[in-house]
Amino acid sequence: MNTIVVVNGAYDWAPMFPGHRVVQTYLDRSRWLLERGRLWIVDRDGTHRPDAILWRLGAVAPNPMHRACLEMIRLSGVPCVNSAQALLRGYDRLGMLWELKEAGLPVIEFDCFLGDGALGLMEPEFPAVLKFGNLHGGDGKARVPDASHWEALATITFTRYDYATTEPFIDYVRDIRCLAVGDKMWAMERRGAGWRANVDTISFEVIEPPEQLAAWTRAAMERFQADVLGLDFLETEEGDWMLLESNDIPGVLGFPDAVPRAIARRVLDALSF
Repeated sequence: MNTIVVVNGAYDWAPMFPGHRVVQTYLDRSRWLLERGRLWIVDRDGTHRPDAILWRLGAVAPNPMHRACLEMIRLSGVPCVNSAQALLRGYDRLGMLWELKEAGLPVIEFDCFLGDGALGLMEPEFPAVLKFGNLHGGDGKARVPDASHWEALATITFTRYDYATTEPFIDYVRDIRCLAVGDKMWAMERRGAGWRANVDTISFEVIEPPEQLAAWTRAAMERFQADVLGLDFLETEEGDWMLLESNDIPGVLGFPDAVPRAIARRVLDALSF
């Protein structure tokens, strides 16, 4: 019986892998060993030698342990969805944005700041969105309506040692996530209680992926060589599309049951390759 290790995540993946031993582990509660090319994971439930890994560590700021675990997966040759190589390419937000720009996608324009006092050296056009580092899930983000708010943020963030970015605030018409798994694709239109549609979401609807967004999503899949990828787009009042980011560990909540089934199928296909 093959062992499939699910790393983090809240979704119950065991029913998706009948006939296989499914282990759910968490990075902050496990120890990882690479012995002569063989990967072992030790947690409170025992010692596991994975035959395949489903990496679901999302909506957190990655740290050096996460990168080291991905490198160990890559060195061991254990199949992983997404692949360790794809996850490492999207590991940091700046690197992810570079990959998307290189692929010719309409990434929203942004400025970047690094170093003590750097935010005080330049003022964006207002309103703007200020984002800190590699945080996900709506964390580390602030809408800056004017210069007085910018000055306050610039003075209280001097202790941070991570980079920050600013981008134009888009009073969007639609927020759409395109989610691709292999050659299958879904799209969700979202609206939030505030300006962030992925936080305090009050309504969502699964829709047919707009043709242009589907093409851009396929281009990003090819660029990252990903099995699974989500792209977040905003539609402006002028009908233009802006790409905010990609997510190589996209959530499945609100999407049809076919989505987790398709992700599980990618794991099983990698296992039998």
